[in-house]
Amino acid sequence: MENIAEDIRYLAETLEHRQSATEQEEQAADYVLERLKPYVDDAHKTTFGVVDNFKLVLAAYYGEFIVACVLAFWWPTVAFCYGFVVFLAYVAEFIGYPIFSRLLAYYESFSVVGIKNGDDPNRLLVFTAYLDSNMSPISHASALPVIRYSHRVLMAGMVLALATCLVDSYGVYYGVSNPLAWWIRLGCLFLFSFSAFLMLLAAFGADASQGANHNASGIAALLEIAERINKRRIRKASVLFYFSGGHYANMAGMRTLVREITSLKKETYIINLEGVGAGELCYTESEGMLMRKACSERMVKVAARRAKRYKARSAQVHDFATNAYLPLLRGMNVITLIGLDEYNLPLNYGFDDDTRQGVDPGAVKNAARFAESIGRAIINEQDESEIL
Repeated sequence: MENIAEDIRYLAETLEHRQSATEQEEQAADYVLERLKPYVDDAHKTTFGVVDNFKLVLAAYYGEFIVACVLAFWWPTVAFCYGFVVFLAYVAEFIGYPIFSRLLAYYESFSVVGIKNGDDPNRLLVFTAYLDSNMSPISHASALPVIRYSHRVLMAGMVLALATCLVDSYGVYYGVSNPLAWWIRLGCLFLFSFSAFLMLLAAFGADASQGANHNASGIAALLEIAERINKRRIRKASVLFYFSGGHYANMAGMRTLVREITSLKKETYIINLEGVGAGELCYTESEGMLMRKACSERMVKVAARRAKRYKARSAQVHDFATNAYLPLLRGMNVITLIGLDEYNLPLNYGFDDDTRQGVDPGAVKNAARFAESIGRAIINEQDESEIL
């Protein structure tokens, strides 16, 4: 476990943070690349563009709806058309299709890729963990359900504002009006103004997290898996190790991976690891904040058969988005291994407690063994003997 402890120490202490599109993220990528090279047939670093601060993108969307609400007082038809386009773009951003964020300045972010070739070129087993750390405005994971419900309220406000515009557009032609429309728009105007203000505060006033459990622990687990598979190969599929950058820039690194895997048209299984250094080890049955998606039924069944051996349990994760959410939305075979508390919330999530001292290297190694066991069983299509 010395390598695990050293990986976490470097990523979470030697580096002050690993925010996307920063020098520290690149240093983390270089470190992971050198650690990974001895265990794979090919390893390299990839680059892609990310928005510097995705919270500013969200603030901009709320600002656009402020404009739509103001327009609605005089030109409801124009406001409906404008607001409907903004609403569709907002939803698209949340499911991994950048729209208005493409108009902002992009900066270079980094991912690390390693491949261990197998005998069957049409099968691919992917182990993934995100590389960057967060600029977190919250000090404890207990705030995550509040954030999820806030997103739902905002989307309901968008739909309600659009509905008043549609009703008034109809009323213009028939000489009728909705007496509540004015008050509804005024309430939505306050809601979006307040939300944009809070998002701007989060963008510029958040504290940098060291990212020990989130997600230096997942990175260390992937390196442990790579070392173990190098000693005992998986021959019936190629194995891809993907350390994705830009996770907190709307999962930009994972978007890149999903595009590449989709183009390959291979039988693919993805095992995502994050926050595995603390809490009770869990495998996800379903994920998603705004839209819930079930994880791969086959992978969940394989994980369930092995859960007792690795002291793991099933969980449904809906208060935050893991790195597996985008491939889930694309219909891929995915499962996440993550450490959670009794409320299915991540541990050491806040900016002030996600330090190396809160990470258990033994828990990281156990998660790596669990992930390896699931991967081998999925590919070999039979129960493996206990992995020591």
